[in-house]
Amino acid sequence: MPPTTRVSGSSSWAGRPSPGGAGTRQATVALRGPLTAVVLAFYRRLPLDSPGLEVFGERELLEFWLERATFG
Repeated sequence: MPPTTRVSGSSSWAGRPSPGGAGTRQATVALRGPLTAVVLAFYRRLPLDSPGLEVFGERELLEFWLERATFG
């Protein structure tokens, strides 16, 4: 799922495990913060508890996904 970016320099990413594909329902988990911080968290270079990052919803799902996802 691609991140949602805003012109202000902040970013949020939302994910929902769904066999039915995309929809308009609320995400199971979301990560919000400055774009650089969100990207660094995805690369596991910044802990999810870092100042400026906010995790909404099921943090365990985000941690599960980050443990298994590879970038680059």
